[in-house]
Amino acid sequence: MSNDLGGRDARHEPTYAPAAAPRPARPRTRAEGMEKLIRTLSLLPGPTGQEDAVLEWVAREWRARGEVTQSAVGNLFLHIPGPGPRVLLAAHADELSLIVRSITQDGFLRVLPGERDVFSFPYFIGAPLRVLADGGELPGVVATTTGHAMTTEQKDRPRLGWDDLFVDVGLSARECDERGIRIGTRMVWDSPPRKLGRLLVGKAMDDRLGVAVLVELARRLTSHPTRFDVTLALTVQEEIGMLGASSLARDGRAFDIGFVIDNGLAGDIPTTSAEHIPVRLGGGPTLVHRDSSVHYSRRLIHAMREVAGRNGIPIQEMVLFHYSSDGAHLVRQGMEALLVAPPIRYSHSPFEAVDPADVEATVRLFELFLTGAAAG
Repeated sequence: MSNDLGGRDARHEPTYAPAAAPRPARPRTRAEGMEKLIRTLSLLPGPTGQEDAVLEWVAREWRARGEVTQSAVGNLFLHIPGPGPRVLLAAHADELSLIVRSITQDGFLRVLPGERDVFSFPYFIGAPLRVLADGGELPGVVATTTGHAMTTEQKDRPRLGWDDLFVDVGLSARECDERGIRIGTRMVWDSPPRKLGRLLVGKAMDDRLGVAVLVELARRLTSHPTRFDVTLALTVQEEIGMLGASSLARDGRAFDIGFVIDNGLAGDIPTTSAEHIPVRLGGGPTLVHRDSSVHYSRRLIHAMREVAGRNGIPIQEMVLFHYSSDGAHLVRQGMEALLVAPPIRYSHSPFEAVDPADVEATVRLFELFLTGAAAG
């Protein structure tokens, strides 16, 4: 028998099952949300002295949470009013960078680090860079003499100095000028975050982890009243000597307690011993007893340890030696202070590795400390 649709037999018409109902989206876990936030913050360029992109992003996020102000040096503040002592939580906005000191006639950039110690910056030959030129970002690469072009003296040299390095942007000196590359132009690593197992690896985890903690904490404190008068702050120019932190308590601001959230060191790699750095990724935030500049409050360590224990939040503890943070400046300004540090591997490199679960645990620890609530 034929039908009216081109003479085909209806018995041979294909049959189709009804479309299956779409599966409901799996609720995103807090660790997954934290991973997304860290990715976003890591991608922002924030070299020391040019932290604008980070500060502007966080300012937009914070304006819906409370009163946002900025000091003359650039420090950004969010005030969340409450009873009790005045508590400051601070993280730094800047990241490691290079800065142009001169441009050769052939357009190569001679550079110095944007941080304080010109001899400690790790060299990564071939590492890609984002050059923050006045005319817009440009790609670059850290370079030196290699392979067959090397002299015997260069081959035998035990280590490189800054005069051995340069940045190649593939442009002539005239083109560099036209694109806005000048003395003082800054550049940051071009290493977008990527997933390695449970870890997130990329640039600027120092200290975008701390920034992520403050951003997420502001979101949660909006709906949970605190038992303190809370101020969150992003500081500038930490990597060149903690300069922004040195003025946190100026302009009429005063604080009783200060927390610094900066990256901690993880020692869970083959070339570092647990006796030297007894901290691992996935073990939770680190409560720091001392660093190179200051001994931290034993009372605050005990208080945070108590909150963590009551609520099943993993924490770690350590003593730091070759390390300084904004903490000493908080003490100098009259605050009882503590450094709380989500751990990272490979600090001060373009491939800093973190576990987002450690950052989420840090947020949860501060949330429960500031609100006095019990974990749900």
